[in-house]
Amino acid sequence: MTTLMKIRELLEKSINPLYFYDDDPDGVVSYLLLKRKFGKGNGVIIRVRGSHLNEEELYLKKINEFNPDVVVFLDKPTLNQDVFDKIDVTKIWIDHHEVAKVKGVHYYNPRIRNKKDNRPTSYICYRIARQDMWLAAAGVTADWSLALFSEFKKKYPGFVDNISLLKNIKPDDVLYKTKLGELVRIISFVLKGKTLDVKKNIDTLSKIRDPFEILEKKTDHGKRLFESAEKFQKKYSDLFKKAVNENKGSKRLVVFTYLANDVSFTPNLANELLHRFPGKIIAVCRIKDEQIRISLRSSIGDVELPRIIDKICNEIKCTGGGHEHAAAMEIHKDDFDRFTKLLRKYVS
Repeated sequence: MTTLMKIRELLEKSINPLYFYDDDPDGVVSYLLLKRKFGKGNGVIIRVRGSHLNEEELYLKKINEFNPDVVVFLDKPTLNQDVFDKIDVTKIWIDHHEVAKVKGVHYYNPRIRNKKDNRPTSYICYRIARQDMWLAAAGVTADWSLALFSEFKKKYPGFVDNISLLKNIKPDDVLYKTKLGELVRIISFVLKGKTLDVKKNIDTLSKIRDPFEILEKKTDHGKRLFESAEKFQKKYSDLFKKAVNENKGSKRLVVFTYLANDVSFTPNLANELLHRFPGKIIAVCRIKDEQIRISLRSSIGDVELPRIIDKICNEIKCTGGGHEHAAAMEIHKDDFDRFTKLLRKYVS
Protein backbone atom coordinates (compact mmCIF):
# COMPACT_ATOMS: atom_id res chain seq x y z
CA MET A 1 0.00 0.00 0.00
CA THR A 2 1.26 3.44 -0.92
CA THR A 3 2.13 5.63 2.06
CA LEU A 4 0.54 8.99 2.81
CA MET A 5 4.01 10.53 2.63
CA LYS A 6 4.38 9.28 -0.94
CA ILE A 7 0.96 10.66 -1.93
CA ARG A 8 1.84 14.02 -0.39
CA GLU A 9 5.12 14.03 -2.32
CA LEU A 10 3.37 13.21 -5.62
CA LEU A 11 0.84 16.02 -5.13
CA GLU A 12 3.50 18.53 -4.13
CA LYS A 13 5.46 17.78 -7.31
CA SER A 14 2.39 17.69 -9.54
CA ILE A 15 1.76 20.66 -11.81
CA ASN A 16 -1.81 19.94 -12.88
CA PRO A 17 -3.59 17.30 -10.76
CA LEU A 18 -7.15 16.26 -11.57
CA TYR A 19 -9.42 15.10 -8.74
CA PHE A 20 -12.46 12.87 -9.20
CA TYR A 21 -14.55 12.73 -6.04
CA ASP A 22 -17.83 11.33 -4.77
CA ASP A 23 -20.81 13.66 -4.39
CA ASP A 24 -21.38 13.14 -0.66
CA PRO A 25 -19.81 15.28 2.12
CA ASP A 26 -16.97 12.79 2.67
CA GLY A 27 -15.96 12.89 -0.99
CA VAL A 28 -16.38 16.65 -1.40
CA VAL A 29 -14.48 17.47 1.80
CA SER A 30 -11.68 15.10 0.74
CA TYR A 31 -11.29 17.05 -2.48
CA LEU A 32 -11.42 20.43 -0.75
CA LEU A 33 -8.77 19.43 1.80
CA LEU A 34 -6.30 18.51 -0.94
CA LYS A 35 -7.21 21.39 -3.22
CA ARG A 36 -6.79 23.94 -0.41
CA LYS A 37 -3.53 22.35 0.73
CA PHE A 38 -1.77 22.19 -2.61
CA GLY A 39 -3.57 25.09 -4.34
CA LYS A 40 -3.59 23.65 -7.85
CA GLY A 41 -5.47 21.41 -10.21
CA ASN A 42 -9.12 20.82 -11.07
CA GLY A 43 -11.90 18.82 -9.48
CA VAL A 44 -14.75 16.83 -11.02
CA ILE A 45 -17.67 15.76 -8.86
CA ILE A 46 -19.04 12.37 -9.91
CA ARG A 47 -22.80 12.65 -10.28
CA VAL A 48 -23.31 10.36 -13.26
CA ARG A 49 -26.70 9.05 -12.09
CA GLY A 50 -29.12 9.97 -14.81
CA SER A 51 -26.32 10.88 -17.21
CA HIS A 52 -25.85 9.38 -20.66
CA LEU A 53 -22.22 8.78 -19.73
CA ASN A 54 -21.07 5.96 -17.51
CA GLU A 55 -18.32 6.68 -14.98
CA GLU A 56 -15.47 5.31 -17.09
CA GLU A 57 -16.49 7.45 -20.08
CA LEU A 58 -16.71 10.50 -17.84
CA TYR A 59 -13.24 9.91 -16.39
CA LEU A 60 -11.63 9.59 -19.81
CA LYS A 61 -13.51 12.57 -21.19
CA LYS A 62 -12.38 14.84 -18.36
CA ILE A 63 -8.79 13.57 -18.47
CA ASN A 64 -8.68 14.43 -22.17
CA GLU A 65 -10.17 17.84 -21.40
CA PHE A 66 -7.85 18.85 -18.53
CA ASN A 67 -4.67 17.00 -19.58
CA PRO A 68 -3.47 16.33 -15.99
CA ASP A 69 -0.11 14.94 -14.93
CA VAL A 70 -1.69 13.21 -11.89
CA VAL A 71 -5.21 11.78 -11.58
CA VAL A 72 -6.65 11.34 -8.07
CA PHE A 73 -9.75 9.30 -7.22
CA LEU A 74 -11.36 10.06 -3.85
CA ASP A 75 -13.96 7.96 -2.04
CA LYS A 76 -14.90 6.02 -5.18
CA PRO A 77 -15.43 2.30 -4.41
CA THR A 78 -16.39 1.05 -7.88
CA LEU A 79 -13.12 1.48 -9.76
CA ASN A 80 -11.47 -1.43 -11.55
CA GLN A 81 -8.27 -2.28 -13.40
CA ASP A 82 -9.82 -1.52 -16.81
CA VAL A 83 -10.25 2.13 -15.83
CA PHE A 84 -6.67 2.51 -14.63
CA ASP A 85 -5.21 0.75 -17.66
CA LYS A 86 -6.65 3.48 -19.90
CA ILE A 87 -4.99 6.31 -17.95
CA ASP A 88 -1.34 6.86 -18.90
CA VAL A 89 -0.35 9.36 -16.18
CA THR A 90 0.32 8.92 -12.45
CA LYS A 91 -2.76 7.55 -10.68
CA ILE A 92 -3.70 7.89 -6.99
CA TRP A 93 -6.69 6.20 -5.37
CA ILE A 94 -7.69 7.02 -1.79
CA ASP A 95 -10.63 5.06 -0.45
CA HIS A 96 -12.03 3.26 2.62
CA HIS A 97 -14.49 0.78 1.13
CA GLU A 98 -13.83 -2.88 0.32
CA VAL A 99 -10.19 -3.45 -0.65
CA ALA A 100 -9.56 -3.85 -4.38
CA LYS A 101 -6.69 -5.53 -6.19
CA VAL A 102 -5.22 -3.09 -8.69
CA LYS A 103 -1.86 -2.56 -10.37
CA GLY A 104 -0.07 0.56 -11.49
CA VAL A 105 -1.91 2.74 -8.95
CA HIS A 106 -0.78 4.52 -5.80
CA TYR A 107 -3.56 2.99 -3.72
CA TYR A 108 -4.26 3.91 -0.09
CA ASN A 109 -6.97 2.12 1.85
CA PRO A 110 -6.68 1.63 5.64
CA ARG A 111 -8.57 -1.66 5.35
CA ILE A 112 -5.55 -3.25 3.68
CA ARG A 113 -3.84 -3.31 7.09
CA ASN A 114 -6.98 -3.68 9.19
CA LYS A 115 -10.24 -4.87 7.65
CA LYS A 116 -12.24 -3.06 10.35
CA ASP A 117 -10.49 0.29 9.84
CA ASN A 118 -12.90 2.13 7.54
CA ARG A 119 -12.17 5.65 8.73
CA PRO A 120 -13.50 8.07 6.08
CA THR A 121 -11.57 9.31 3.08
CA SER A 122 -11.78 12.85 4.47
CA TYR A 123 -9.87 11.67 7.56
CA ILE A 124 -7.13 10.22 5.33
CA CYS A 125 -6.95 13.42 3.29
CA TYR A 126 -6.73 15.45 6.51
CA ARG A 127 -3.67 13.41 7.47
CA ILE A 128 -2.17 14.34 4.12
CA ALA A 129 -3.14 18.03 4.22
CA ARG A 130 -2.53 18.63 7.95
CA GLN A 131 -4.80 21.67 7.92
CA ASP A 132 -8.48 22.73 7.92
CA MET A 133 -9.40 20.42 10.80
CA TRP A 134 -12.90 21.92 11.11
CA LEU A 135 -13.64 21.02 7.50
CA ALA A 136 -12.21 17.54 7.91
CA ALA A 137 -14.29 17.02 11.06
CA ALA A 138 -17.44 17.83 9.08
CA GLY A 139 -16.57 15.28 6.38
CA VAL A 140 -15.63 12.61 8.92
CA THR A 141 -18.74 13.16 11.04
CA ALA A 142 -20.95 13.05 7.95
CA ASP A 143 -19.66 9.51 7.38
CA TRP A 144 -20.64 8.45 10.92
CA SER A 145 -17.15 8.42 12.35
CA LEU A 146 -15.69 9.88 15.56
CA ALA A 147 -12.13 9.80 14.21
CA LEU A 148 -11.65 13.57 14.68
CA PHE A 149 -14.12 14.21 17.50
CA SER A 150 -11.59 14.56 20.35
CA GLU A 151 -9.32 16.84 18.34
CA PHE A 152 -12.23 18.98 17.19
CA LYS A 153 -13.66 19.24 20.70
CA LYS A 154 -10.42 20.76 22.00
CA LYS A 155 -10.34 23.47 19.34
CA TYR A 156 -14.09 24.16 19.07
CA PRO A 157 -15.56 23.16 22.45
CA GLY A 158 -18.71 25.24 22.01
CA PHE A 159 -19.71 23.12 19.04
CA VAL A 160 -20.11 19.92 21.05
CA ASP A 161 -20.38 21.00 24.71
CA ASN A 162 -23.97 19.79 24.99
CA ILE A 163 -22.95 16.14 24.54
CA SER A 164 -19.45 16.20 26.08
CA LEU A 165 -20.71 14.68 29.35
CA LEU A 166 -22.35 11.66 27.70
CA LYS A 167 -20.62 8.42 28.68
CA ASN A 168 -20.79 6.68 25.32
CA ILE A 169 -20.90 9.26 22.56
CA LYS A 170 -22.06 7.86 19.22
CA PRO A 171 -21.59 9.41 15.76
CA ASP A 172 -25.31 10.17 15.46
CA ASP A 173 -25.20 12.06 18.77
CA VAL A 174 -22.75 14.43 17.09
CA LEU A 175 -24.77 14.57 13.88
CA TYR A 176 -28.15 15.38 15.41
CA LYS A 177 -27.41 17.08 18.73
CA THR A 178 -24.52 19.52 18.12
CA LYS A 179 -23.47 22.57 16.13
CA LEU A 180 -20.93 20.42 14.33
CA GLY A 181 -23.83 18.26 13.17
CA GLU A 182 -25.64 21.39 11.99
CA LEU A 183 -22.57 22.30 9.94
CA VAL A 184 -22.53 18.79 8.46
CA ARG A 185 -26.18 19.04 7.45
CA ILE A 186 -25.61 22.43 5.81
CA ILE A 187 -22.74 21.01 3.76
CA SER A 188 -24.89 18.02 2.81
CA PHE A 189 -27.79 20.21 1.67
CA VAL A 190 -25.63 22.54 -0.44
CA LEU A 191 -24.68 19.44 -2.45
CA LYS A 192 -28.31 18.97 -3.51
CA GLY A 193 -29.98 20.21 -6.66
CA LYS A 194 -28.68 21.07 -10.11
CA THR A 195 -25.06 20.19 -10.85
CA LEU A 196 -24.22 23.78 -11.83
CA ASP A 197 -25.53 25.05 -8.48
CA VAL A 198 -23.67 22.32 -6.61
CA LYS A 199 -20.41 23.25 -8.33
CA LYS A 200 -20.92 26.90 -7.36
CA ASN A 201 -21.55 25.88 -3.76
CA ILE A 202 -18.40 23.74 -3.68
CA ASP A 203 -16.41 26.68 -5.06
CA THR A 204 -17.91 28.90 -2.35
CA LEU A 205 -17.15 26.30 0.33
CA SER A 206 -13.52 26.25 -0.83
CA LYS A 207 -13.27 29.92 0.20
CA ILE A 208 -14.57 29.46 3.74
CA ARG A 209 -11.85 29.76 6.37
CA ASP A 210 -13.85 29.30 9.56
CA PRO A 211 -17.07 27.39 10.39
CA PHE A 212 -18.54 30.49 12.04
CA GLU A 213 -18.70 32.09 8.59
CA ILE A 214 -21.43 29.60 7.74
CA LEU A 215 -23.24 28.96 11.02
CA GLU A 216 -23.38 32.63 12.00
CA LYS A 217 -23.52 33.96 8.42
CA LYS A 218 -20.51 36.18 9.15
CA THR A 219 -19.43 36.57 5.52
CA ASP A 220 -21.18 36.74 2.18
CA HIS A 221 -19.82 33.30 1.31
CA GLY A 222 -21.09 31.84 4.56
CA LYS A 223 -24.49 33.48 4.20
CA ARG A 224 -24.82 32.19 0.64
CA LEU A 225 -24.17 28.61 1.75
CA PHE A 226 -26.53 28.87 4.74
CA GLU A 227 -29.34 30.18 2.56
CA SER A 228 -28.66 27.58 -0.15
CA ALA A 229 -29.10 24.82 2.45
CA GLU A 230 -32.30 26.40 3.78
CA LYS A 231 -33.96 25.91 0.40
CA PHE A 232 -33.90 22.15 0.94
CA GLN A 233 -34.44 22.01 4.70
CA LYS A 234 -38.26 22.25 4.71
CA LYS A 235 -38.71 19.66 1.98
CA TYR A 236 -36.42 17.30 3.85
CA SER A 237 -38.15 17.91 7.18
CA ASP A 238 -41.55 17.14 5.67
CA LEU A 239 -40.28 13.85 4.25
CA PHE A 240 -38.63 12.89 7.52
CA LYS A 241 -41.81 13.51 9.53
CA LYS A 242 -43.77 11.41 7.02
CA ALA A 243 -41.25 8.58 7.30
CA VAL A 244 -41.40 8.62 11.11
CA ASN A 245 -45.21 8.64 11.17
CA GLU A 246 -45.43 5.74 8.71
CA ASN A 247 -43.08 3.58 10.77
CA LYS A 248 -44.35 4.05 14.31
CA GLY A 249 -44.50 0.60 15.83
CA SER A 250 -42.18 -0.98 13.28
CA LYS A 251 -40.38 -3.95 14.83
CA ARG A 252 -37.14 -4.83 13.01
CA LEU A 253 -37.40 -3.22 9.59
CA VAL A 254 -38.18 0.44 8.78
CA VAL A 255 -39.12 1.05 5.13
CA PHE A 256 -39.92 4.42 3.60
CA THR A 257 -40.67 5.01 -0.08
CA TYR A 258 -40.98 8.39 -1.78
CA LEU A 259 -41.20 9.78 -5.31
CA ALA A 260 -38.65 12.38 -6.39
CA ASN A 261 -37.30 13.20 -9.83
CA ASP A 262 -35.32 16.27 -8.83
CA VAL A 263 -33.55 16.04 -5.46
CA SER A 264 -32.49 12.96 -3.53
CA PHE A 265 -32.65 12.95 0.27
CA THR A 266 -32.28 9.19 0.49
CA PRO A 267 -28.95 8.93 2.42
CA ASN A 268 -29.94 11.79 4.74
CA LEU A 269 -33.28 10.20 5.55
CA ALA A 270 -31.68 6.79 6.10
CA ASN A 271 -29.13 8.20 8.53
CA GLU A 272 -31.60 10.17 10.62
CA LEU A 273 -34.12 7.33 10.66
CA LEU A 274 -31.40 5.08 12.06
CA HIS A 275 -30.88 7.68 14.79
CA ARG A 276 -34.63 7.85 15.45
CA PHE A 277 -35.09 4.05 15.32
CA PRO A 278 -31.94 2.58 16.93
CA GLY A 279 -31.52 -1.17 16.66
CA LYS A 280 -33.57 -1.36 13.49
CA ILE A 281 -32.69 -1.89 9.83
CA ILE A 282 -33.54 1.07 7.61
CA ALA A 283 -34.45 1.01 3.90
CA VAL A 284 -35.21 4.38 2.29
CA CYS A 285 -36.39 3.94 -1.29
CA ARG A 286 -36.51 6.75 -3.85
CA ILE A 287 -38.58 6.16 -6.98
CA LYS A 288 -37.16 7.94 -10.02
CA ASP A 289 -38.46 7.08 -13.48
CA GLU A 290 -38.34 3.27 -13.79
CA GLN A 291 -35.73 2.73 -11.07
CA ILE A 292 -35.74 2.67 -7.26
CA ARG A 293 -32.59 3.76 -5.46
CA ILE A 294 -32.29 2.46 -1.95
CA SER A 295 -30.17 3.49 1.04
CA LEU A 296 -29.77 0.78 3.66
CA ARG A 297 -28.60 1.36 7.23
CA SER A 298 -28.15 -0.87 10.27
CA SER A 299 -26.57 -0.59 13.71
CA ILE A 300 -27.03 -4.29 14.43
CA GLY A 301 -23.63 -5.90 14.87
CA ASP A 302 -24.24 -9.20 13.06
CA VAL A 303 -26.00 -7.64 10.06
CA GLU A 304 -23.63 -7.07 7.13
CA LEU A 305 -25.53 -5.18 4.46
CA PRO A 306 -23.26 -6.01 1.47
CA ARG A 307 -23.89 -9.72 2.08
CA ILE A 308 -27.63 -9.13 2.19
CA ILE A 309 -27.42 -7.13 -1.03
CA ASP A 310 -25.49 -9.95 -2.70
CA LYS A 311 -28.17 -12.45 -1.68
CA ILE A 312 -30.96 -10.23 -3.01
CA CYS A 313 -29.11 -9.58 -6.27
CA ASN A 314 -28.87 -13.33 -6.79
CA GLU A 315 -32.67 -13.44 -6.98
CA ILE A 316 -33.60 -10.16 -8.69
CA LYS A 317 -31.74 -7.88 -11.07
CA CYS A 318 -30.02 -5.18 -9.03
CA THR A 319 -26.73 -3.49 -8.26
CA GLY A 320 -25.33 -2.31 -4.96
CA GLY A 321 -22.71 -2.41 -2.24
CA GLY A 322 -21.08 -0.36 0.47
CA HIS A 323 -20.07 -0.72 4.11
CA GLU A 324 -21.26 -3.33 6.60
CA HIS A 325 -23.75 -0.92 8.17
CA ALA A 326 -24.30 1.65 5.41
CA ALA A 327 -24.93 0.57 1.83
CA ALA A 328 -26.93 1.37 -1.28
CA MET A 329 -28.57 -0.50 -4.11
CA GLU A 330 -30.72 0.03 -7.18
CA ILE A 331 -33.60 -2.07 -8.52
CA HIS A 332 -36.31 -1.78 -11.15
CA LYS A 333 -39.58 -0.53 -9.72
CA ASP A 334 -41.39 -3.69 -10.90
CA ASP A 335 -39.20 -5.69 -8.50
CA PHE A 336 -40.02 -3.63 -5.41
CA ASP A 337 -42.49 -6.06 -3.82
CA ARG A 338 -40.07 -8.91 -4.38
CA PHE A 339 -37.26 -6.80 -2.93
CA THR A 340 -39.12 -6.03 0.30
CA LYS A 341 -39.99 -9.71 0.77
CA LEU A 342 -36.38 -10.74 0.25
CA LEU A 343 -35.12 -8.00 2.55
CA ARG A 344 -37.46 -9.12 5.33
CA LYS A 345 -36.35 -12.70 4.76
CA TYR A 346 -32.63 -12.01 5.00
CA VAL A 347 -32.73 -9.61 7.98
CA SER A 348 -35.06 -11.73 10.09
